Amino acid sequence: MDSASSGYNKTKLRVLCLHGYEQDADIFRTKLKRHVAALQDTAELVFVTAPNTLHPYDIDGMDNMARMEAEKAGKTLGRTFKGWYYLKSAHPEVTVGVDTSIAYLDSVLEKQGPFDGILGFSQGGSMAAVMCSVLEHRQLANNTGHPAFRFAIICSGYMLQDTKWQHLYEKPLSTPSLHMYGVLDPVIRFNRSIALQQAFANPEVLCSDGAHFIPRAQKSILTVAQFIDRYK
Repeated sequence: MDSASSGYNKTKLRVLCLHGYEQDADIFRTKLKRHVAALQDTAELVFVTAPNTLHPYDIDGMDNMARMEAEKAGKTLGRTFKGWYYLKSAHPEVTVGVDTSIAYLDSVLEKQGPFDGILGFSQGGSMAAVMCSVLEHRQLANNTGHPAFRFAIICSGYMLQDTKWQHLYEKPLSTPSLHMYGVLDPVIRFNRSIALQQAFANPEVLCSDGAHFIPRAQKSILTVAQFIDRYK
């Protein structure tokens, strides 16, 4: 099991953590080690790895020529890169793997849940919003299963542009949310994070002058801790 600790701890809030594109649970756990330490008395952070394995041509910065040459040479990556989805087409956006990730996360919720909240970074932030919407829709339909999250923390997240998934944002999401983004982020421009923020009914915002990372300054970690504390 990919988690900060095994077993269900009823004395702490449980937060499902979704890593960014090309990462995995171990990498994300390392990146959030300050947050894990600061929240150790309040929350159990459970890290899981995305189910979609990325191939050389899915990785950012590799063009089609590089893709063909890598395939012909039988080249493999130094480590396994994972993603919650990848793009079949960028313009218009056509995603592959979102369905697989929803099904996988459903199994995580069933086997390792329940979870109080969800936290995601970059592509993981996008997927966290997807899961908030999926659970809210099911709850409105009186479907049994995992309840809607009590809160969401989304860093450098963005909305899917694939028309297949636009229904997820048709109504404002009611899950209480904290959105973090950097105005100097060169990967996910802050206007994309603002667009996702506006898909939530009552979003809170922590904006920094940072780039593409989860803020690690003590003040930022305190903001996250205070946000989570409300749901104890």
